[in-house]
Amino acid sequence: MAALGVGVVLKQIVAVSGAWDNCRVLHSDAVGIAFEVERTISESGSIETAVSQVFVPWSSVKHIIVMEQTL
Repeated sequence: MAALGVGVVLKQIVAVSGAWDNCRVLHSDAVGIAFEVERTISESGSIETAVSQVFVPWSSVKHIIVMEQTL
């Protein structure tokens, strides 16, 4: 799998362990891909945004859709 550049926005990444939408690449190499995903959570009546960092080895990746960018 070719490495994806830091900051590339992924529309979707699907792996054996789960699926994530609207992610941003933090690191990508021959072993796997690390990305950041934001999600909205509601706790005690307030709505907040949580950011998670996830690493997935390429052997677990089923597919990735890269967000289209217009220049």
